[in-house]
Amino acid sequence: MAYYKREGIYHCDFTVNGQRYRQTLETTDWREAKKREDELKARAREGKLASGITAEFSRLFFDLAADRYLAEVAVQRPGSLRPSAQKPGGDPRKSWEGDLIERLRPFFVGKRLNQITADDVRTYQAERIGRGKHPNTVNHEVKALLRLLKRAKLISRIRDDVKLLRVKKEAKAVLTEAEKQRLFETASSNPEWQTAYWAALLTSNSTMRPVELKRLLWKDIDPFKRLVIVRRSKTDAGSRVIPLNPEAWNAVAGVKARADALGTYTPESHVFHRLWPKVEPGRPMGGWRSAWRSLRKAAGAANQEKGWEELPKLAKLRFYDLRHQAITEMLEAGVPEGVIREIAGHVDPAMTMHYSHPRLAARRAAVETLGRAQLHLGGESHVTNHVTKRLTAGYENSQPIESIGTPGVIRTPDPLLRR
Repeated sequence: MAYYKREGIYHCDFTVNGQRYRQTLETTDWREAKKREDELKARAREGKLASGITAEFSRLFFDLAADRYLAEVAVQRPGSLRPSAQKPGGDPRKSWEGDLIERLRPFFVGKRLNQITADDVRTYQAERIGRGKHPNTVNHEVKALLRLLKRAKLISRIRDDVKLLRVKKEAKAVLTEAEKQRLFETASSNPEWQTAYWAALLTSNSTMRPVELKRLLWKDIDPFKRLVIVRRSKTDAGSRVIPLNPEAWNAVAGVKARADALGTYTPESHVFHRLWPKVEPGRPMGGWRSAWRSLRKAAGAANQEKGWEELPKLAKLRFYDLRHQAITEMLEAGVPEGVIREIAGHVDPAMTMHYSHPRLAARRAAVETLGRAQLHLGGESHVTNHVTKRLTAGYENSQPIESIGTPGVIRTPDPLLRR
């Protein structure tokens, strides 16, 4: 008999393909026990049932399992860790994956991995949305949970019943040339915004992510070829070499001048290093969030002296939108998508299109080229000869109307065409 009873609870013990499986069936009913055992055997034949060390991992409480999982991720993907966590004895929770797991921990604490159900996940989603979290944020957290369950060979139990939340795609804020000029003119006007100004110039002219700027060392910049080497990023494709245009190079020159003045320039120093509470070139700065919020608010405000109207779009512009801006501008300029992916560090070609939101003016210009092409035709086209003339010949009882911009004519086609 493959299943047996212990302290009133049925357990199973069977072998599939030479691998032995032993685990509780969590029922006191022999009929339900038999049904669950058959299901476990079917999953074992498909390679979806944990055994041995993996089975032991699946029985761990969430806290301990999460810590082990993050330690494994730190070894497999060291580039995903924050610089402080890469030192000996660093905390593996200080990473992108660690941030997501930490948000899951309070909800699933006290639960074993093999006790987590699809209902638990749906309850978690509802709770997070109830707290005002964005659906995309909740989706990232649920994906982290699914990766943890996949490590424990438990994902097949809930995969079909767990659905990610729908995320409404919103158009990204793409700036016009005048708006860009206004933004950077404002950013350069206040010495307290220098770091944010230089970082914005680099991102908008190189597509570098904020985390890549913070990890950038002086040895990663080639002053002779004017190149920057991105060694660590959020993805494997993020490691890349990016040429610097004059605007980006001016930003590098500004940061270099500050480093020379502070005496912090060494090849191993961070380009954007910590300045407060003390100058530490060996540690990356926390960021420029406060400065960015201040300068974008100033850029979006009305200014009678400069003749600026209020621009709410600038006042709400996210720093990361500058990366979207750079990708969109390259797409509109006709740069091949493969080249853009190499510069931006995208793995999936679809990701490039996800981040690109061409302006309406660019699309309007594109369709207007079709009209200009027709004007340059020397003779009448196939459509004119075989379609337009045939339809015109059958038109009767025309009446004038007012069309967009120019007067036009609407005609009633003959009965044959009405069919």
